Amino acid sequence: MKLTINLATRRYVNLRQLNAVLAVCFVVVALLLIYLVREVATNQAEINRIKGQMTAANRGPAGAPPIPAAQINELDAKIVFANTLIDRKTTNWVGLLDKLEQVVPAGVMVTQVDPSSQAGVGGKEKKGPQGIKITGLALSFANIRTLLETMERTPGFSDVLLLNQNDVKVGNTQHGYSFSVSCKVSYR
Repeated sequence: MKLTINLATRRYVNLRQLNAVLAVCFVVVALLLIYLVREVATNQAEINRIKGQMTAANRGPAGAPPIPAAQINELDAKIVFANTLIDRKTTNWVGLLDKLEQVVPAGVMVTQVDPSSQAGVGGKEKKGPQGIKITGLALSFANIRTLLETMERTPGFSDVLLLNQNDVKVGNTQHGYSFSVSCKVSYR
């Protein structure tokens, strides 16, 4: 037999205080809900207003004929061409040529440097290293290997990749190699 003695005359939970805290919490949640519903309604009204303005802007001025698709495509081609020119102008040629001068060994001649978005492994990054493609001629394959090893060891060059190399013969006695290298260059 188990005896339990309860000497308390009332409950120890203060129901009046608990009800007051719950009421305050309910009021805060209700105010927060009202604020959020109002914010959602305001945002939806703003979205509808912007959609209306966008639809009106797409229609063009009142009474104007619609623009033909061929003219839009021609304008897009001009924009792409202008952006390509801007990207070429933003290349730091002096920094790039200084870096190349440090790594190109004797017996190697660089014939073309192409800073294009397809050159690097992973593409062109505006703030980081820029992908380039280097084309050139070398007296021997050892010179190409020296170029690649020097580029890999030099800070500022990364993702160095030999794309291709071919034998080049001029006459009966002269012969060398043409090559293409893809890499990323940081000018700092």
